[in-house]
Amino acid sequence: MSIDRRTLIKFMGIAAASASTTVAFGSNASSAAPVSTRKLFEEVKLGTLTLKNRLIRSATSQYRATVDGDPTEDLMRVHRELAQGGVSLIITGLTYIMKDDQYGQAGTGLYDDSQIDLYQKVVKNAHDHGAKIAVQLAMVGPQSDYRIDHRVVYGASKVPHPIYGTVPNKVMTKDDIKFAIQSFIDAALRAKKAGFDAIELHFAHNYLVSQFLFPYYNDRTDEYGGPIENRARFAFEILEAVRGAVGADYPIIAKVHGRDYLGSQAGGNTQDENLFFIKGLVKRGITALDISGGNKVRGMGEFHPELQDEKDQSYFADDAKYISEHVDVPMMVTGGNRSPHLMEKILAEVSNIEAFGFGRTMLSEPNLANNWKQDPNHKPRCLSCNWCIANYGTQKSQCVLNVSRAYIPAGH
Repeated sequence: MSIDRRTLIKFMGIAAASASTTVAFGSNASSAAPVSTRKLFEEVKLGTLTLKNRLIRSATSQYRATVDGDPTEDLMRVHRELAQGGVSLIITGLTYIMKDDQYGQAGTGLYDDSQIDLYQKVVKNAHDHGAKIAVQLAMVGPQSDYRIDHRVVYGASKVPHPIYGTVPNKVMTKDDIKFAIQSFIDAALRAKKAGFDAIELHFAHNYLVSQFLFPYYNDRTDEYGGPIENRARFAFEILEAVRGAVGADYPIIAKVHGRDYLGSQAGGNTQDENLFFIKGLVKRGITALDISGGNKVRGMGEFHPELQDEKDQSYFADDAKYISEHVDVPMMVTGGNRSPHLMEKILAEVSNIEAFGFGRTMLSEPNLANNWKQDPNHKPRCLSCNWCIANYGTQKSQCVLNVSRAYIPAGH
């Protein structure tokens, strides 16, 4: 997978401008911070999943798999460093569930039973070093330009991706949708057999299932297009099928948008439409929600730059707070979490928020959890410079602070 760097930097620049229009968490509340009885470093339960603290490594594709999507020792080394660094749960990077839906040469896949034994090693590796581990399952569709002339590019409709320019070569039929749902079932059962503590269904960030939700990408006229009741159908059917396959008690997390920040006039969803979707997931047995946000159409990405000021951090917490007023389900919030003080303030104000996800910070500093446990005033070394995002998919995912200048791609 590759993205023209100028295009991506321009996109992130727009995102930064848009970020300034969002309301910082709690800015409309009393200046007196509530006293929290919940702390970051205490045991927490997400359904039947017990975590030793509230710090979670959110899904970030590492690009450390083989060309067939099999996990490698290098990937397990990354997981070991995170587990030893004190994180309670590692959510793997995006894992494709169909061989034809491969998103990159070194991305992880879980599309064949022969891979179960390999992932058992991945699970044991995390457990042996003190962390629980979940696998994120997804369909990619046109949100990749990897081998698009040699693979099936599924889509809700024949709409070009605004960043990659990829046009689906296979608008999904009802039979394709049934096959996709079965592929989610099969991958979930493989994950359970491999011993994963949970699975995360990726329903966000403009990957294929998310595209069904967006009117921008979805101009279908059948029962999977039109009103939100139809656009949400694919995701609902996936969850219902997976829940039925893995059983009532097995933890299933859904990564979702608190908001897409696009607006219905530009092809996004209203808050009511998004809330309809989230309520539907809760009704169908989701264990927990991983709240993120943004869009890859215009405006607001999920990776905000320049987060040194606390007022700019934990930028999806207000969306989670709004959701918490309408549904009773555990939530984690991923995006810009940099301050234990702010996170514990959020815990005090929003009872449904149970945990926090970390991407760039733990890419830079895998022992961040231990550092905060020893010193709550520790300042993360991540600068939110987004170098890792600008080079996402063109190399192994890594922080510029951990890379010798000799290994930085030309032109950076």
